[in-house]
Amino acid sequence: RYRGPAHSNCNLNYKYSYCIPVAFHNSSGYDAHFIIKEKVIAFEGSINVLPITKEIYISFTKHVKDTSKLRIIDSYTFLSTNLDKLASFLSKDKLKIVQSEFKNLSAEDFDLLTRKGVYPYEYVDCIAKLQDQYLPPRESLYSSLTGDRVSESDYTYAVNVWERFSIQTLSEYSDLYLKTDVLLLTGIFENFCDKRNSCIKSYGLDPTYYYTLPGFTWDAMLKYTKINFKLLTNIDMVMFIERGVKG
Repeated sequence: RYRGPAHSNCNLNYKYSYCIPVAFHNSSGYDAHFIIKEKVIAFEGSINVLPITKEIYISFTKHVKDTSKLRIIDSYTFLSTNLDKLASFLSKDKLKIVQSEFKNLSAEDFDLLTRKGVYPYEYVDCIAKLQDQYLPPRESLYSSLTGDRVSESDYTYAVNVWERFSIQTLSEYSDLYLKTDVLLLTGIFENFCDKRNSCIKSYGLDPTYYYTLPGFTWDAMLKYTKINFKLLTNIDMVMFIERGVKG
């Protein structure tokens, strides 16, 4: 497609990425492993993984024949806190996608979906339990990782959701939990993308095409300051910087 007359450098830099970024929250850990396995065998196309270790992946990209690449990025690298806290920062007018999916709800019922849900992760250890016609007792909502049981207020909230949405089985509860989880992340990342526009305007860089926020800020710094770093060849200088690295 002819865009108009442009310098050679401008034409070379202005190119379509053929990449669709897909955000998962905290996908760098083991949560992404089963997705990678399924993506490899589900349909034709190679997959590229960007690992930190054998267990932790920054991102992975699925090449799809005759279409754009799907790049899975971890939204946690941009918004480094849990979904519950991120959702609490948003006012209801920022949750437009959640509102569009549940537009027939009363204001009171909608309020129940504006926070991270409560789920009996360890209780549901087989498919058969999804047919339970009741919410498990509070004692069953226990985490062996933290050694904590769900609080009384959180359990009351879960019971309220079950009753207000006329849920019949634990499977229906799971569906609602997963749907609101995804929609909340969508609203949170959309709100982040509002700030993305100012990043594009200020630096000409799109943060959603980066793997991490530090990577974006590094490039923004280089572009803004126009600094050209020289290769360090003095071992004392290299060790000075290495000793200063934390984390």
